Amino acid sequence: MTQEDLDDAVARMTPAARATFDDVQERGHHAEPHLAAGFDALSSSERASVTDSAQLVQALADAQAVEQKRTSRRHRRLWIASGLFPFVCLIALSGILIRVYTAPTKPDPADAVVTTPDQVARYLADHVPAPMPGGRPPIFIPTGLLIESVELTGPYTVEVSGQIWQRYADDVPKDISRGIFLPLAKDQPTLKELYRERRGNEEVVGWTFHAMMREQFDYSRYPMGRHQIRLRMFHPDFEQGVYLVPDLAAYNPIDPTAVPGVDPTMVLENWDIQQAFFSYRTHDLKTDFGLRDYRVNQQYPELYYSIAVRRHLMSPLISRTIVPIVILIQLFVIVMVLGKDDDRLEKFGVRPGTVIFTAAAFFFAVLIGHNSLRDEVKSPGFIYIESLYLITYVVIVSVVVNAFLLVGRPHLRLFRDYDNLWVKVLYWPFVLAAMLAFTLVKFSGLL
Repeated sequence: MTQEDLDDAVARMTPAARATFDDVQERGHHAEPHLAAGFDALSSSERASVTDSAQLVQALADAQAVEQKRTSRRHRRLWIASGLFPFVCLIALSGILIRVYTAPTKPDPADAVVTTPDQVARYLADHVPAPMPGGRPPIFIPTGLLIESVELTGPYTVEVSGQIWQRYADDVPKDISRGIFLPLAKDQPTLKELYRERRGNEEVVGWTFHAMMREQFDYSRYPMGRHQIRLRMFHPDFEQGVYLVPDLAAYNPIDPTAVPGVDPTMVLENWDIQQAFFSYRTHDLKTDFGLRDYRVNQQYPELYYSIAVRRHLMSPLISRTIVPIVILIQLFVIVMVLGKDDDRLEKFGVRPGTVIFTAAAFFFAVLIGHNSLRDEVKSPGFIYIESLYLITYVVIVSVVVNAFLLVGRPHLRLFRDYDNLWVKVLYWPFVLAAMLAFTLVKFSGLL
């Protein structure tokens, strides 16, 4: 039974039967009508056609009610899935980010962390090159420091100040200078002597220092990433076989999680200090510095003092995610209004044509925030939080295309049968699934 069958039945009626049938339809009767005069005046075949057509109308109405109920149930399931799937994605996304943020801090794999004199001795025994024939044996200068101030003044600039000391035994040759060299410093710090005293068979010299250093930080996981602020040190007379060793005996405890060498009252805004430790790295500088007694391609072990820090999340989350999140919510409201119902469009003041101009304003708002982020971080590659901006760009363009098709192709099945339903139910699943995918790719190595 279809609408075409009903149309054929009505078309075959006589004018009198058609008039009676129309009167029945207007009065809402679906069985034998009470209009006895008009109905009884019809022939038996005419009365049968009216009755059959009325029954066909009832059958079609019942079938339509069943279909509407089935469609309503299907729509309800789609909306439930549309709510549950983003919720699951959000739970997974939050779990991954919490796990990454709270994971224990680990030193850079290139660092050979030393916390005992035995570790220092073993490392130097393996990496200090043998002296030149006829040269003097290597000289080791115990060196310690106390960091009193750290400030990240730029994405790759750090200012550090504090105290540093060295112990020179009496058997150290007199021509060996006192002090340190910081290769990462923009300008070598002027060491201001703070004290000098004899202690047994050695002399201890202490200085204050302030240095501005340029360091290569990794921002690819911003704002979840962590930094190691490194003081790379070696002795000014390195070409004479002079090496720095950490003065571990000056610290108690020396465990990295106890943050040895950092003033407990030091303020480092927007960062949490996780660890501090001494380590060694070997560098092949591929030059002899123009010195006769220094060999090219010599692996020179250099002393590092590192402070591992973790960023506070509140500031970047508020300043960098509010704009795209608010715009995504506003776009969803627009998508919910878009459809074939002109009364609804008029009630909310939304027209498909105006969506293009609104989306353009949203696009430039996101673009301004994105450019501000790039100017702040100055990372050469793609950073994690940019994924939210990229998703927002895609959603803005998709909403514009949706509005354009709604006007240009109103008879598409997407609009004719579902009134833009699929766009509405897939909106948040796409946003959250895309964000989860970016997160899994970016942090897969940490899970």
